[in-house]
Amino acid sequence: MKKLNIDKRYMPLGTLLFSVITLTVSWYVSYPCFLRWLEGFSFFSTLPDFVQIHYHLPEDLLRYIGAFLLQFYSSPLAGALIQAGISVMFVSCIWGCVRRIFAEPEYMIWLAFVPLPFFVYYQLSDLTLSRSLAWVLFPAVVMLAVIMLTIRKKYFLRVPKFLKNAAMAIVLSFVLLLSSSAMLVKGNDLTRGYEEVAHLEYLGQNQKWDEILQTVSLQEAQTNEYQRRYALLALLNTGRLADHAFAYGLSGPDDFLFNNVQEPFCLGFNILFYKSIGMSNPAIYHTYQRSVQSTPGISFNTIRFLADSYLETGDYTLAKKYIDILSHSTCHRRWVKERLPRLEELRESLPSIHQTGPRFYLDSFLVDISSMYDRYPYDRRFADLLLCGVLSQKDGAAFYGIFEVVRKHIYPDGKGIPVLYQEALLLLASKHPEILNRHKIDETVWKRFADFTELMRQGKTAQAKRQYSGTYWAYVY
Repeated sequence: MKKLNIDKRYMPLGTLLFSVITLTVSWYVSYPCFLRWLEGFSFFSTLPDFVQIHYHLPEDLLRYIGAFLLQFYSSPLAGALIQAGISVMFVSCIWGCVRRIFAEPEYMIWLAFVPLPFFVYYQLSDLTLSRSLAWVLFPAVVMLAVIMLTIRKKYFLRVPKFLKNAAMAIVLSFVLLLSSSAMLVKGNDLTRGYEEVAHLEYLGQNQKWDEILQTVSLQEAQTNEYQRRYALLALLNTGRLADHAFAYGLSGPDDFLFNNVQEPFCLGFNILFYKSIGMSNPAIYHTYQRSVQSTPGISFNTIRFLADSYLETGDYTLAKKYIDILSHSTCHRRWVKERLPRLEELRESLPSIHQTGPRFYLDSFLVDISSMYDRYPYDRRFADLLLCGVLSQKDGAAFYGIFEVVRKHIYPDGKGIPVLYQEALLLLASKHPEILNRHKIDETVWKRFADFTELMRQGKTAQAKRQYSGTYWAYVY
């Protein structure tokens, strides 16, 4: 059998290139939305005061470099390549030490990969890249020290005879590399959670509501506060909230939003919620709140949203302010160029929305939605939010009073009344039979209600709630 000959000269380069490819694919496949979110949560500008205000050099140099790199993460592939590149730089610095210490160092290249799984694991929780860059800096300094010490005598150690096997060195390197890749793909609970929520946020920003409902299962919606809110928002924007709200875990008006929570993903959802139903002022308010959560106190997501919001509302001064800020970003030239024509249109025009009273005044959720319904009585989304919110409070009387107003605008002919509203009307009709004279109930709903009440009468409450989970009746009882 012919012995396998491997040219030792190409072993280090080939191994490092394969490492870049493997780790890039692992990052890109496992965390595309998280990488994109990192860009939105960061900020970088070429303006001189950006450094003066947000960084104290030289101690913050690594944070500054991290901010520069993060702006390229708007492309998940570029972000994955940079993450992989940082890991391979770490390995390369250790390899530089091995290369100076050992004679025939190619057989010992696997030593450079030994700490890689730990580096990759801690890299997952580094949102600014500063710690990752610091970890690269440490072996880089050690490598320089080793080079200085080995100027006269290059090799200190000889490779043991049993390790002089090129194939074994490659296999060991690949095993360590694949272990690092597996650890990266598995991730930790925090980073996996970030990816899941960032994915839902990305789908919501692109109005892919059906994909959100395909992603979030009923069980997940009932147990996970992020997934429940995204599912309810997707139901709202697809006209299905009044059919499936309780199946997806609605238990009160607070389930529509995150209240009094200063956390970036929670505020990001609130922004998306208000934006999707056309309430620009609350969306802008939560955008300012989210901005201060980022490390520099301002972020690309914030500035992009504010610029677009003020372009939409016709506020030339504020729109120009935020577009000017982004014009000094390395990666936003095209984005800015696309919005300049609209900005020029606003130069001489008045705002399309005239502000009266406090811009960011917010009352309780149902009061705000009630005000929006008064203004837009034919927008079913506000009607559904209001009616489902009241139903979630188990307030049948309030529901019926509001429904009598809503039906005149949304259901004038009495047809197409959503299932949850029919279920609520049937339950109310047990005490007020005259309700059935005004509203038509589908035969299917009638039969289900008769079966539910029979099970309850027999004392089979658990079976009734299990068999008719997701109904208003099961929710009330």
